[in-house]
Amino acid sequence: MAGQIMLQSLRVANKSPIKTCVRAYAAPVHKFEKYEPKVVESDWYAWWQKRGLFAPKRTDNKFTMLLPPPNVTGVLHIGHALTLSIQDAIARWNRMHGRSVNWVPGTDHAGISMQSVVEKKLKRETGQTRHDLGREAFVDEVWKWKQQHGDRIKQQTTRIGASLNWAEEYFTMDPQHSQVVRDAFIRLYDDGLVYRTTKMVNWSCALQSVISDIEVDKLPTEGQLMLKVPGSKSRVEFGVLHSVEFQVVDPPAGGPLSVCVETTRPETMLGDVALAINSSDARYKDLEGRTVMHPLLQKEIPIVCDDKLVDPEFGTGVVKITPAHDENDYACAQRLGLPAVQVFGPDGAVVQDAAVVGFAGISRWQARQKVITLLTDSGAYMGKRDAEQSVISRCSRSGDVIEPMLMPQWYVRCSELAQRANNLVQEKAIELIPDRQRAVWNSWMSGIDDWCVSRQLWWGHRIPVYRVSWDGGEIGDMWVAAESEQQAQLKAVGKLGSEDKALAANLQCTVIQDEDVLDTWFSSGLLPLTAFNQPSVLAPARDMNATNQPSLSSVLETGQDILFFWVARMAMLCTYFAKVPPFSTVLLHPMVRDAQGRKMSKSLGNIIDPMDIINGAELSQLQKTLQNGHMTEQELDKGMRELKKLYPNGFQSFGADALRFTLLVYTQQTQQINMSLDTIRASYHFCNKLWNTFRFIHMHAANLGLDAGQACIADIDQNQMSVFDRALLSRLHAMLETYHQAMSTYRLAVAAETVREFVQRDLCDRYIEACKPALYGNCNVTNQDPHVAVKVLLGALDIVLRSLHPFMPFLSEELWQQHARKDASDELSIMEREWSSAESKAIAHDSRSEEENDASILVFGAVSGIRSLKQQHPTRLQAGTGSAARLTIVVTVPERAADAGGRGAGVDRATVERVREIATKHEACIALMSKELAIRICTASDSDSSVSGTSNIAYF
Repeated sequence: MAGQIMLQSLRVANKSPIKTCVRAYAAPVHKFEKYEPKVVESDWYAWWQKRGLFAPKRTDNKFTMLLPPPNVTGVLHIGHALTLSIQDAIARWNRMHGRSVNWVPGTDHAGISMQSVVEKKLKRETGQTRHDLGREAFVDEVWKWKQQHGDRIKQQTTRIGASLNWAEEYFTMDPQHSQVVRDAFIRLYDDGLVYRTTKMVNWSCALQSVISDIEVDKLPTEGQLMLKVPGSKSRVEFGVLHSVEFQVVDPPAGGPLSVCVETTRPETMLGDVALAINSSDARYKDLEGRTVMHPLLQKEIPIVCDDKLVDPEFGTGVVKITPAHDENDYACAQRLGLPAVQVFGPDGAVVQDAAVVGFAGISRWQARQKVITLLTDSGAYMGKRDAEQSVISRCSRSGDVIEPMLMPQWYVRCSELAQRANNLVQEKAIELIPDRQRAVWNSWMSGIDDWCVSRQLWWGHRIPVYRVSWDGGEIGDMWVAAESEQQAQLKAVGKLGSEDKALAANLQCTVIQDEDVLDTWFSSGLLPLTAFNQPSVLAPARDMNATNQPSLSSVLETGQDILFFWVARMAMLCTYFAKVPPFSTVLLHPMVRDAQGRKMSKSLGNIIDPMDIINGAELSQLQKTLQNGHMTEQELDKGMRELKKLYPNGFQSFGADALRFTLLVYTQQTQQINMSLDTIRASYHFCNKLWNTFRFIHMHAANLGLDAGQACIADIDQNQMSVFDRALLSRLHAMLETYHQAMSTYRLAVAAETVREFVQRDLCDRYIEACKPALYGNCNVTNQDPHVAVKVLLGALDIVLRSLHPFMPFLSEELWQQHARKDASDELSIMEREWSSAESKAIAHDSRSEEENDASILVFGAVSGIRSLKQQHPTRLQAGTGSAARLTIVVTVPERAADAGGRGAGVDRATVERVREIATKHEACIALMSKELAIRICTASDSDSSVSGTSNIAYF
């Protein structure tokens, strides 16, 4: 409308101070003047839940999202907090646009972690092992633990404000999902995509199970390191190379009589089958095909060439081959047809049929010392030296050192599944953000290995495969996937030929289910089917009511570190069954590191626990947390010192809003997040500034008697507005456009920073400072009507609070209820206050005042600069008179660029004159702050010459 700046539905005001606020409805508004996050964040979550605000609406405009399931045994770490902050911001923003949001939460049964926790509890309380109890009784104990302690991480999730649909909460061992897991495995098996074979795996002797790569911690070392490990009473030495001499049998004329091998694992010599050299190494050119006498086994083993395995520049250029306990050695053995001799059993003890007497039954670490002793006695041991660089692989759950082991396992064939999933990403059916991850995805999917899905645990989804055998041995044993023993027998018989069927009818049949359970990533990879592909979970989605839906859910947000462990597996499995992708968009956040870019670890003392940030924690509490875990004494000592250095006073209570806002702003760092306590503190100060700004605005609204139901910017004629009023609304318009565009493209950091910049710079530092003379009774200074100014402030505050709600749900709800709902009789949350499609356009630019707006912003800059200079030089600027107190503020007007025809270049003199006019009107306001002040107005081209020789100059 001509002559007006419109703002729809912004009738906001307040008649009284916060502390006297009285509610006619049940919203838990608090009564205090100072910003206290513990109080602000104490009640709102329960109120949101009571009102059912997290449940999806009945509308076709749907938005669905799955929360990556944290381990049921875990606590909320900073990565969880980042995911929750991002997803909750997305969920709340979509609700405020009228969409039916279904954000589904749940927890993972955490097979290895849960079993370890309960085993330790059992040992501590009863002295028993799980084997003493038996499988069924032990699983019962696990369920008891889950019932008693499983809600801990849920409570922490609610503390951070995650608006999840708890009515659809899942647990990956629930009956419904367990059925989906069984059915999916059986389908894959029957389709020929599951097989059983023996390969090299990551084996944890402490857990006696295979573990995935993500559960292996790599510990780089340089030189000797003494570690405390399970299965050894004393510390075990790592990071050294032991030198052993092998005598050449029938050495060539002029050739070496012996060769020297260096190894970090002398205990594996019990399984040596050969020595390897590089064919290009002139030192050993005549040794290929000959043999050496093994000093421990006392038998000849061959010398072979393998240029892929042996680097002639590394060590002695000779490598011993132990195929059963080294991945590279196993690959060499496969290439050259060498045997694999197992040295250690599942518990890490030397096998009973060990090649050397006296080793059977002793541990790996005892075997190491015994081998060194025997080699020393025989004269073959040549000493040891520090390894320049080595890596120790440890089980993240038990602290045990990983033993590479050849074990029969169940595998899923991935080439076909991966190709389909890769095509979805390359064709943008699944969009990866950031886009650079597409190349990473393509590389990984193109060279994918088959997936080991079996784990040697008791807790988890037991693999629905059965070994069926018949007495007499005439019919070979058979593996089948089935729901039960009875079905397994029927399926096995159905696969027999006619003669074997007739024979089997008269034989005793034995059916035994495999003891192993499925990898938890297999279970979690099927979650979108359970959550969103109802009612027939494994049927194609387009065959059901969700006709032509592009994907099972809208968005997945998670860490880039599990892109392949979880995201890729969901893409492979869900697309195979539902025939549509599990999600349309995948947002990947980077790993969170400390302010110096270091990985957060206990040994560095730099771990930031989100609950400590939210609630506050003293140094002693941080130190107590650090002491839990698998750490050497050296690591613990170092961690304690670093912790005290980094956080000598612990953490104050910053609150969930400050933490969330910090994490969201940090997502602009797409490679890694270097998290600093100072940044969290800055977000806390922003929350406090917002609180104080609210109190300031409402104090003046009350002083002017403005009613919440009457104050509306749309009712103000433009002719009543000052240039400052119009300038703020123009900046508000620009902020809203940037904000919504950023949120719609998942650039949450841009959206959050845009709102913060508007509040701090435009609203507080510029507009409110410009308004103060009018608000305090001196209207002639800026030609402002205080009633108009307060209405503009109230309208802007409403927009700000709603814009900040996805990032700061607690504080925004608290202030908005006092701001817009003070006298309301009904209940309404800020997240129910929907953005209208035309709302950002309702705060329109006034095209007739563009030059005035530009000029006023320059003057605002001067005002802001004076405030800053006052803080830096309070004595000089408050002196009152004299040349020492005089300050020159130079407001520079930018030169206008030439148009397409080359016309109009140079200085916009009209703008310069307008700036001078505004500055003159505003000088009295400035003088209130700095007592005596000169403003010099100039253009960009003459600014330097016009102020040459002038002291105390500030440029804007």
